This record gives sequence, structure tokens and C-alpha cells, in this order.
Amino acid sequence: MNFVKWLNQFAKPERTYGLCNQLLPWFFTLAVIVLPVGIIWGLGFAPTDYQQNEVYRIIYIHVPTASLSMTTYVAMAVAGFVALVWQWRTALTVIIAIAPVGAVITLISLFTGAIWGKPTWGTYWIWDARLTSQLILLFLYMGVLALYVSFEDKLQGGKAAAVMSIVGVINIPIIKYSVEWWNTLHQTATISKLDKPSMPNEMLFPLLVCIVGMAGFIGCCVLMRLRNELIKREAHRPWIGELMNDSQHQLHRLPNKGLLGILSAIFVIWAGYMMVNQGFQFSSISSFWDMAGRGYFVWLSFALSFLCMMLLLSHTLFMNKMVKIQVKQQQARAERILAARAKRNQKNSEVISNESKA
Repeated sequence: MNFVKWLNQFAKPERTYGLCNQLLPWFFTLAVIVLPVGIIWGLGFAPTDYQQNEVYRIIYIHVPTASLSMTTYVAMAVAGFVALVWQWRTALTVIIAIAPVGAVITLISLFTGAIWGKPTWGTYWIWDARLTSQLILLFLYMGVLALYVSFEDKLQGGKAAAVMSIVGVINIPIIKYSVEWWNTLHQTATISKLDKPSMPNEMLFPLLVCIVGMAGFIGCCVLMRLRNELIKREAHRPWIGELMNDSQHQLHRLPNKGLLGILSAIFVIWAGYMMVNQGFQFSSISSFWDMAGRGYFVWLSFALSFLCMMLLLSHTLFMNKMVKIQVKQQQARAERILAARAKRNQKNSEVISNESKA
């Protein structure tokens, strides 16, 4: 019962905004420390695969985005369920914050998989069950966004988007089990078999680190976009005005940075120790860039992925700046209206007073 009471407080936008500020530094740390370490570990220190040689290293960007694109969609659907059942408007805002991030992550999983498919299958694309269902996932993300913006009434648009997000969940088990239900070129699960993963630990650990780091990046973008949406929707509320004008407001409070620093240092030391033990897997920098003749596919995958991620992050930061400018303009306009109204009332009072004296 206490948990339900604690949870219900986040139906209030200001509570949700405060939670975003509390969680954001943790996800930011994962994105800027854990993800780069995992990618460096996977690209340079993980051993060479005996079948696919060096091109398999695309796995360190493809698998995190592919797996988390499904997790992100489930999170969006849960928000939609909460919005419809408990009538939380903040949950509708969560849907709109998640959808564009999920779409970009799904897009990255698709083109990295396509680039990996060329040297592995001999083609960039085939209407394979896994690839087709993943493409449908991208369309679902885009459909949720398109449905929301098609309504002038954003409350109704949010509810329609919530319904679509819930209906689209049926595609998640299809993606997950497509390689088992149908005859497909896509390889079966490698890390979800917890009893005996199909990868040695030297390959598995950096992959898990990349997944955690990518989750941090996704969470960081979602939280920042959620804050933007909350400010935009609640611009007329007094707490937004207090938040914008008071840099010491309690909603600006951040978690203990000392704990974040200690945990980050422990992680970096552990990962560095593991990488030193494994050793750099290439004889020279030139062989590292060449990747046994497959460097074009590996570096293209990572370059395009980082470009999409940076564009998403830049757009999120740009929207944050624009939203704050719009809120300040609205506040200035409201102050001018109130000042003009007060002046008019004062003038009317003076007229009435003069008439009464006469």
C-alpha cells in the first residue's frame, strides 16, 4: 500500500520532473563512461571470432540497439497502459518522450544489421522474419508519433498513441522468437541463454557493458525529452515559473555526485584490468583499422550509429533550449497582460472615485 502511495505521487508533473533530475546523472554516467569503455573493449580487446573473423565486432553496437529497442517499446507500452487505466497525463508525456528515441535506436539496429549482413550473408537486406518484424517495430514507433501529432487536442492524441503502443506490443514476442518459429538466416540467441551463453566471457563481458551503456544513453535522452515535454505542457503552472526563476529550487536537486564518482572509478579500474589481461588483439594500428579486410563494414556501422546518436542528442538539447525560451516569452507576455490589466483597473478606480466626488 505504501508503494502504491509512493508511486501515485508521480502522477503530478512536478514530482516527475524532480525524479528526472534525480535519475539523469546516473544515466548520463552510464552513457559517457560505461558505453565508450564497452565499445573500446569490444573493438580492440575482445578476441577474434573463429567463424566471422573481425566483422563480428559490429555486435557491440548492433546487439545493444536491437535488444534495447524492444525493451524501450515495452516501457512505452507500459506508460500507455498506466495512462489509460489510471488516467495519468504524465504517462502520456512519457510516451511522447520515448517514441522518437526508440525510433532512432531501432533505425540504428536495422542499418547495422544490414551492414553486418553484407559480408556475412552476401546481401544488405533480405525479407527475413527477424529483420521484417524489426522493421515493423520502427514503423510502430513512427506510427505512435504520427498519431499523436495528427490530433489538435494533444490529450486525445496522447490517448490514441497510448492505444497504438499497447496494441503494438504483440510484435515484441514475434521479434524475440522469430528465429525459433521460422526458418531464418538470423542467428539464434547468444546471451539470453543465461545457463550457457554461446559466447566466451572475453566476448560476453564487453557486450554486456555495451548494453548497459546504451541503456544509459537511451535513458538520458528520454529523461531530457520528458523534462522538455513537462515544461512545455505545464508552462502556465506556477511551479514552472518558480523553477525557471530560481536556480536553487528543490526540483534542481541532484543526487550525491561523490557516490557516482566512486562507482565510476571502480568500474573503470575493473574494465581496465580485464582489458589488460586480454591484451590488444591486433599487431598494429593499421591492422586494427583494416580489421582483416572488413574494416569498412565495422567502421561504417559505428560511424553511422554515432552520427544518429549525436543527432538525437543535439535535437534533444536544442529542444530544451527552445522550450525554455518559449516559456520565458510566455511568462513575459503574461506579466505584460497582468500589468496592463492592473493599470486599467487602477484607471477605472480613479474614474469611479472622481465621479463619486463630483
